[in-house]
Amino acid sequence: MRSIDHDIANGNYRHLYLLFGSEHYLIRGYRDKLLEGLHVVKEEGDMNFTWIRNRSVTVAELMEQADTMPFFADVRVILVENSGFFKGSSKANEELAEYFGRIPESTILIFTEQDVDKRGKVYKGAAKAGCAEEMNMPTERELMSWIGGRLKEAGLSMKTEAWREFYKRCQSSMDLMDQESQKLIAYCLQKEGITKEDVEKVCVNSAESKVFDLIDAMASRNGKRAMQVYQDMLLLDEPPMAILALIVRQFRQLHSLKEMEQQRLSGEREKELLHQKSDYVLRKLKGYLRNFKNSEIEEVLRMAAENEAAFKSGRLDERMSVELLILGFTR
Repeated sequence: MRSIDHDIANGNYRHLYLLFGSEHYLIRGYRDKLLEGLHVVKEEGDMNFTWIRNRSVTVAELMEQADTMPFFADVRVILVENSGFFKGSSKANEELAEYFGRIPESTILIFTEQDVDKRGKVYKGAAKAGCAEEMNMPTERELMSWIGGRLKEAGLSMKTEAWREFYKRCQSSMDLMDQESQKLIAYCLQKEGITKEDVEKVCVNSAESKVFDLIDAMASRNGKRAMQVYQDMLLLDEPPMAILALIVRQFRQLHSLKEMEQQRLSGEREKELLHQKSDYVLRKLKGYLRNFKNSEIEEVLRMAAENEAAFKSGRLDERMSVELLILGFTR
């Protein structure tokens, strides 16, 4: 249990909360849990609640508002979103870090931030004075439990192959998982369980998931199939250079994984070094290792770098730079 859950359960709130990280679904969820526990309605007409968004206040103005006494209430709540105070260094930021140690007893500050420098004084001041919670994408096992619980409430279950397809398509964010699971539940309410075919019919197929289909085709040296997948990704409005970046990322991870396997590292250590939380992705990458020699992986990375340079210099258009890479390798 996060310490913030403990505070909410006991009704014993600190005077400062910092919610940050890459997973916006979790940040929003905990923000709303805090506000609900504090009996705050997210309306700017509430005299004891202030909602500050997107750097619309200075440090001096924020401190002035925090020092204002609540009106016929025990506490005044100030929600600050994407302030930018937790990045960079300035005299004002140093003043804010120092102020965190003397927030009035009648004020609760809640910050939600995307970018936080954990080495900075403002972050350290917040962590010392209150509760700083980093919220990133959970592990695949945790996500499976979350979605499984939601399906169980609806009287549904999901087969293993269906979960793998769902995870492949939706692993980029919990927001996407939330949205697509609701669609699946509505579609399958009259069925006993969710199949892979259901997932394929209902759930989006983003470029992030399609890149595995592309690498599959490249691994089997199927140029026709690889080009079909590439065209599908273009139809998803994915820019060719973004597709090239996805290909390069996968092959860089393959190159790193080749070296790791020689060191006989554990799966958890491999995920850590690859900055990869997904067991599914690690399994896919390890499967590809049987299909690509180290020299072939290096050749793809070399061709990608050359074609990107040719695009930037105007010698190739961006679509052609990716097509030449795919066809050159599969041929």
